[in-house]
Amino acid sequence: MKPFLRASFATAKLCLKEKSYFGFINQLAGYLLQAAALGALLMIWRSLFMQGADTGGMTLEQLYAYTILSTALAPMLNVRTPVSGWLHDGTLLGLYQRPAGIFAQLAAHTVGSWGMRLMCLSVPLVVIASALGVDLRPASAWFWLSLPLAVLQGFAVDYLFACLLIRLRNLEWCVHCLREALNALFTGSLIPFAALPWGLGRILQLTPLGTLAGAPLAICTGLEQPGLLIAAQIVWNIVLWPLALRCFDASTERMVSYGG
Repeated sequence: MKPFLRASFATAKLCLKEKSYFGFINQLAGYLLQAAALGALLMIWRSLFMQGADTGGMTLEQLYAYTILSTALAPMLNVRTPVSGWLHDGTLLGLYQRPAGIFAQLAAHTVGSWGMRLMCLSVPLVVIASALGVDLRPASAWFWLSLPLAVLQGFAVDYLFACLLIRLRNLEWCVHCLREALNALFTGSLIPFAALPWGLGRILQLTPLGTLAGAPLAICTGLEQPGLLIAAQIVWNIVLWPLALRCFDASTERMVSYGG
């Protein structure tokens, strides 16, 4: 177990260093753009709230906290492993030649890639928002269980999208566009489910995509009681992981990339 943990930590550390290969200024520019987009979204929420828009009972502070946390925790709420790009260039096929499980290697690479963003964007966002009076403290301690459940489920969802990419013979852009659309509409990362009309949020928050971002964010900001949401996350983890493993194993023989 210890050699496995050391190997995973070493891989994650290498991926963290890899993020700085194109220079810190290049990374910083991207983070500043994301921060600017967050600022614009916060101003939109404020404008709508001041005009009396129906926010489903959410206070302005809850809207602020929800939106800031959605950006700060984005890598964990929308897990993206490098599997899609590696399927295209053949890197993924090389992982099978290493003495470690394919999923463990992808997980280590992914977690390692989060480090730079968390240090340069997420932590400063939380510090600045707290200094400006936005309360980002979890409304329930169950948030600390909901977040890792969302991360685990996110890996399973990502592997299922990788299987779809394999089946579509590496039509990466089509799968990317499909996933971006589904992520924006059905995960609750952009628009809180509580603000959706006709009770749609009550349904979407229990779906496989809705429990990815919507569940931990709703629990953290006190919009929903944790019991049902965490139960849904546990159920979807139990359902999606065996499905992802089986589909990925069945798709192995279909993998193609440059070089054969």
